[in-house]
Amino acid sequence: MAAGTPKRRKRPVASSPTAAVVAAGSDSNGDGAGSDSNKYRYGAGALILAFLAAQLLSTIAYAIVQSVTSYDFTTPAGVGASVGQAAGQASQNLALAISVPPPLWITALMQLPLWLGLAAIPIWFATKRGRGVVVELGLRFKLRDAPIGLAIGVASQLLMVPALYWVVFKLIGVKDISAAARELTDRATDPLSIILVFLIVGIGAPIAEEIYFRGMAQRIFGRKLRPEWAILAAAAFFAGSHLQPLQFPALLVFGIILGVLAWKSGRLGLSIWAHVGFNVVAAASLVFNLGIG
Repeated sequence: MAAGTPKRRKRPVASSPTAAVVAAGSDSNGDGAGSDSNKYRYGAGALILAFLAAQLLSTIAYAIVQSVTSYDFTTPAGVGASVGQAAGQASQNLALAISVPPPLWITALMQLPLWLGLAAIPIWFATKRGRGVVVELGLRFKLRDAPIGLAIGVASQLLMVPALYWVVFKLIGVKDISAAARELTDRATDPLSIILVFLIVGIGAPIAEEIYFRGMAQRIFGRKLRPEWAILAAAAFFAGSHLQPLQFPALLVFGIILGVLAWKSGRLGLSIWAHVGFNVVAAASLVFNLGIG
């Protein structure tokens, strides 16, 4: 190099976390995180921990309530179940003892530990070990999320579910896919119980489940998988966690719809509102015997 010619300086290395993230590019989830896994301060371990903690908290809550009350949590609500119990006991010359299911307000309160695990624990990780709930979980909303999300959720319940199960029933015969949900809604016989059903099914569950399955699980899966596979994995996890084999196809397809909404928008607003619309229509159909779906 000729004398007097200035040396070419090397490009400076990004000195701040934000600059490093921008330089590394964004990941497949569009959450602003790069592909370098070293910068992630929590991952699959936190995902498993949150799920197991939610189940443990729920189990403890049930055990406590069962130990201090005489309610039978294994007996479906309704006159039919009571008649069946009485007939069975009479046929065996047993003393008549009809099991009583818990009132709906107890069932509502017992969902809180489950939501604590599914929502609060991911929020804790995002806040304390990550870059906040907006960046890590996509927990933010826009005004248009409510009308668009609700429309997608309602359409999924009214159009997608019947079309899907028309095919499923052709293959396996006619089944009642609402039996499990009806055990809950059959106890909604007064205004307060009806309000609790909509709070449980229509608001609480969508918020907690979207924070965990789309906000946490899908983004963690997306660090190792292509977007479409991360969406499918989170949807399968979501559907399987409900432990309802007959409802699995609809929950899987709807989980994919929710995953696409969260991925394309980069936030949970759309998927939460879509989940609310989906669940509210199902709850209204069961509580008011509308015959929808």
